[in-house]
Amino acid sequence: MAHETYEPVIGLEVHVQLQTDAKIFSPDAAAFGADPNTQVDPVSLGHPGTLPVLNEKVVAYALRLGLATRCSIADRSVFARKHYFYPDLPKGYQISQYDTPICYDGFVEIYPEEEEDANPAEAASKRIGLTRIHMEEDAGKSIHDADQTRLDFNRCGVPLLELVTEPDLRSPREAYLFLKRLRQLVRYLGISDGNMEEGSLRCDANVSVRPRGREQFGTRTELKNMNSMRHVEQALDYEIARQTAALERGDSVTQQTLLWDPDAGTTRPMRSKEEAHDYRYMPDPDLVEVVVDDDQLDEVRADLPELPRARRRRFIEEVGLPPYDARVLTEERPVADYFEAALDQLFKRTKGGDTDAQAKLVSNLVMSEVLRVLNERSIEIDDLPVEPERLAQLAFLRVQDKVSSNGAQEIFEAMMEQPEASAGKIADERDLIQVSDRGAIVPVVEEVLDDNPEQVETYLDGKDGLLGFFIGQVRRTFDGSPDPEVIQEVLREKLEARRQAAE
Repeated sequence: MAHETYEPVIGLEVHVQLQTDAKIFSPDAAAFGADPNTQVDPVSLGHPGTLPVLNEKVVAYALRLGLATRCSIADRSVFARKHYFYPDLPKGYQISQYDTPICYDGFVEIYPEEEEDANPAEAASKRIGLTRIHMEEDAGKSIHDADQTRLDFNRCGVPLLELVTEPDLRSPREAYLFLKRLRQLVRYLGISDGNMEEGSLRCDANVSVRPRGREQFGTRTELKNMNSMRHVEQALDYEIARQTAALERGDSVTQQTLLWDPDAGTTRPMRSKEEAHDYRYMPDPDLVEVVVDDDQLDEVRADLPELPRARRRRFIEEVGLPPYDARVLTEERPVADYFEAALDQLFKRTKGGDTDAQAKLVSNLVMSEVLRVLNERSIEIDDLPVEPERLAQLAFLRVQDKVSSNGAQEIFEAMMEQPEASAGKIADERDLIQVSDRGAIVPVVEEVLDDNPEQVETYLDGKDGLLGFFIGQVRRTFDGSPDPEVIQEVLREKLEARRQAAE
């Protein structure tokens, strides 16, 4: 809730763990989830006589994110040693970048007041400035038990990009939206899975409070130990309220690092806040400058994917989807890719017609069936047994009015269990092909009306809701899958004929 007298000033430091096969300065594996201390090597452990060698893919990933966030790119940048002593940092220093980051002066756009079903071209945005993006290695992990601390060094040397924002955020909600947007961006770029729960995206927040209208910043605190976007929002809410209450009492705010305790819903002090000079930065003598030339930038720029915001706008303006559909489908790049591949296959089959309606049909199938199954089975879309070509087969049956919506759902479920079977074959086997022949449907309608004279009389007396009853009776009586639209059309005709005969 906004405070009338004070306003918060928030800046974020976000670490993005990169999806590379090897670590940043050694060939050892960098995958998440291995048994403790099984992905270690002499370089990341800092053994004497070892030398770091920069992983080129880390540079390429840094450039992808830098270009996507409109950063300036340094033609030369330098690695530095950041010294501090902690049990999970075996070398006694972390290799990072200090005064010469590879990317600087960019921004990320957020949309604080956007409605979920709005056209992105019409939504007002706010730019959150990026001071820098730099490359660095991760430290290990300390696991604290009741009476001991154990160390897992698997994470030592895992490549990170650190983003430092300008103090442009003015509410916990804006911080949440920034992280959500950044996570979507790194996933689209294919450089990280952005999973905060697994530590692939880690956020520290610097927050201070000042009287509204004053330019000078207040004393800031740094919040750590936040492993979800909701926790970031909650921790900032708490800390802003704590600092505001202190200022209203006339107390001062102490600059310090705070840990967020999500169970208690409070912060607690960790240590006094270090400054840059506390780390005794120095250029790393074992690593050469990182040189980026125009040819390399052009190559990375040419390989950038269509970013989510632009893709969402295209889905609305060119593909013809409603804004809500476009937002859902572009949230994750693999889902958007799947949708477009299925739609392309459907267009090849239909060779024209109402393309907007066909796009909406495929969108409905993806949102109602595909996303439901992904959520229920906790699988990625690449593991879905129903490939885009097979979904297009099902969509084509719907375009031709050969199957009903309920029939399409049954066919999709069967396609999940029969990876080799086409949608048409399953529809035939299960007798789900809709019969649209009036000549076959009329006798069944007549039979149902003759067998239910009381309901016919009630309908003719004005209770139109009984039409659904008659439709259900026809579908149960019919040998096969009759087209419900034809059933309804014939029923109305026959009931009207009986009304006129009664008059």
